[in-house]
Amino acid sequence: MKFDNTVVVFKYNQTKHLSVITKDQQFVTQNGVINFNDIKSLPSIVKTNKNIEYQVYVPSFDEFILLMKRGPQIIYPKDMGTILIAGNINKYSKILEIGTGSGALTLFLSLLLSSHGELFSLDESRKNQLRAKKTIDRFTSSISFEDKLVNVNYINSKLSEFKFNEIESEIDTIITDVPEPWEFFHLNKINENIIWVSYLPSISQVEKTVNVLNENNFTNIKVTETLNREWIVNKKILRPKNEMVGHTAFVVSGRYLIS
Repeated sequence: MKFDNTVVVFKYNQTKHLSVITKDQQFVTQNGVINFNDIKSLPSIVKTNKNIEYQVYVPSFDEFILLMKRGPQIIYPKDMGTILIAGNINKYSKILEIGTGSGALTLFLSLLLSSHGELFSLDESRKNQLRAKKTIDRFTSSISFEDKLVNVNYINSKLSEFKFNEIESEIDTIITDVPEPWEFFHLNKINENIIWVSYLPSISQVEKTVNVLNENNFTNIKVTETLNREWIVNKKILRPKNEMVGHTAFVVSGRYLIS
């Protein structure tokens, strides 16, 4: 089967579902059943056994992240752009991600870096790291790439026990998505030019992180919050949607510079 094991979105009106095409299997909806074997091309329109039409196509990154099954809370796509700018990240960056979680940011960074940069991802949970690897494999299996993806170097360790000096010379950016990022400094001291970015849900976490960065001689410390509001634009309506993606987290950034 041509599209076997391809990740797709099934869309009916404004409702979307993520699924994996599996030979001889079915996608079951409240509007009837779709046979995966009936999908002959992507994108396409398919009908359920109740003659209801669904649009089926390969998901965008945004759709994949928001619709995928996950464990720990993810970093939302709207905040990833902020992190990208705050971390001065480009395809040659050498990044330490602290907190693999469900792998949303790990996937985003691996796509951006391609084979040109380096990516280390630390988490004390092997389960999280296996989930992240599965997330990356599942998304990339449905897309062809001209360049090889960066190899993610997973580090299984508690942050409070992690020894940064073993990889410090290979890193220019640290991104954290853990409740207590200041635990990094229990055993570690920065000795290289580093950009630090932390993703933090609460202002109390922000306050403590900023204090610790100041204590460790970071400069250009900045705290931002990204709010995202969609608009309805059609022939009859021109207004913002009633619901918006408000606060998800704060992004704290700073730089350690060697004089």
